[in-house]
Amino acid sequence: MKKLLFLFIGILIASCCNQPELLKNGLTKKAREITEYTIKVKKDSRNEIINDTLSKTTKRYNGKDQIIYRIQLSLIDNEEMEIDYIYDDYKKIKREIVKMSADSLPYIVNYIYKDSILHQSKGIVENENEKFEQIETYFYKKNETKEKTISSQIFIDLESSDTIRNIASTSYFDKNEFIERIETINHKDNKRNHKIEYKYDCETLVKTMEYNHKDSLISTTKYEYQFDRFQNWIEQKSIENNKLNYIRIREIEYK
Repeated sequence: MKKLLFLFIGILIASCCNQPELLKNGLTKKAREITEYTIKVKKDSRNEIINDTLSKTTKRYNGKDQIIYRIQLSLIDNEEMEIDYIYDDYKKIKREIVKMSADSLPYIVNYIYKDSILHQSKGIVENENEKFEQIETYFYKKNETKEKTISSQIFIDLESSDTIRNIASTSYFDKNEFIERIETINHKDNKRNHKIEYKYDCETLVKTMEYNHKDSLISTTKYEYQFDRFQNWIEQKSIENNKLNYIRIREIEYK
């Protein structure tokens, strides 16, 4: 009887991750477009719940399930960000062209490869007096799956040649290339250093835990979902320290 019980439990554990393989768009099925709304949940003076929509983001995909266009509208300040994604002949990401409604010049992010493996992405904004660089470097395990990425922000005063490193973040990945944790270092103020750990149920994010510069837990966020018939989430609730803070709604246009 005990053997049968253990066998049954083993079957349940083995089948709990029996989910369809995710495509490059993060979904289980091909899609043309995803529109996502981020909603802030708060209470008014009478303690009644108010849902305040903060942003609307639309993403479009090509036949290879790669993102080709993104537009994000901030409904608080009515600012808009557009991103065009450019791929090379081998269907590898080559460049991002980022346009902000508040800026006259686009922000260009270039992707650099070594032996056909993505090595680095580099975004640069420059004018006569200053230069801002955001660089992300990729590191891999022996099987060429991602081990970690290191992202840094560098500000350069072109007149004085002073270089200031603002923030450096290191993301660590598990065997499925899902983020396990992100460690962020603030070079200006180490009290703003922090770490976030990510927990999954199979391939679905279910909890994040944030730690301060003293490695003390400061917040725990749990995620609850509603799924469509293709097992893709269409509603995500973010519950921080037992309080519902945000709701994300997704409208998915499938092919």
